[in-house]
Amino acid sequence: MPDIERTHAIAFLLRQAAAKHRVVPYQQIHRLFEASEPLDLRYRALEDAISLLSDCAALDYGCLMALDNGLPGDDFFRRYKRHRPKEFVAVMGYGSAGGSLSKKRVIVEAERARVFAHAAESLEMSSRDDGSVAKTVFHSRPRGRSQLPPL
Repeated sequence: MPDIERTHAIAFLLRQAAAKHRVVPYQQIHRLFEASEPLDLRYRALEDAISLLSDCAALDYGCLMALDNGLPGDDFFRRYKRHRPKEFVAVMGYGSAGGSLSKKRVIVEAERARVFAHAAESLEMSSRDDGSVAKTVFHSRPRGRSQLPPL
C-alpha cells in the first residue's frame, strides 16, 4: 500500500474512533505496514494523518492513540508540549520531564473530549449537507477543521 493510502487509512481509523468515542491501539496502525518497514516511516504516516484531520495547535487527533495503559505514546505528548506549552506546563509543571501518568491522563482526557466534540460537530455538519461535501477534499482548512470530508 503506498504511503498516501496508509496515511488516509490511518486518518480514517482516527475519525471513526473519534465518532464512536473510542481509542486506536498502536498495534492497529502497525498492522498497516510490513514487519520490515521502519518505525520512522510508520510514525511519519501517523503524524501526516493527524495533520490531515486537524491543526495540532488547536486539536490533536493523536490523543486517540493508545498504549496498553490507555494513554497515547510520547509522540502525542511531544506534539502537545510543542504546540501548547502553556497548557502543558499548567498541568505537568514547569521543567517537568512528563513522567506522571495521572497528570498525563488529565491532558489526554481533556484533549479526547475536544476531539470527540469536534467529531460530533463534523458529523452534525455532514448530516445537514446535501452530499456534495462528502465528495470534496478540503485544501485549506481553518484551525481545528479536518482536511478530509465528513464521515
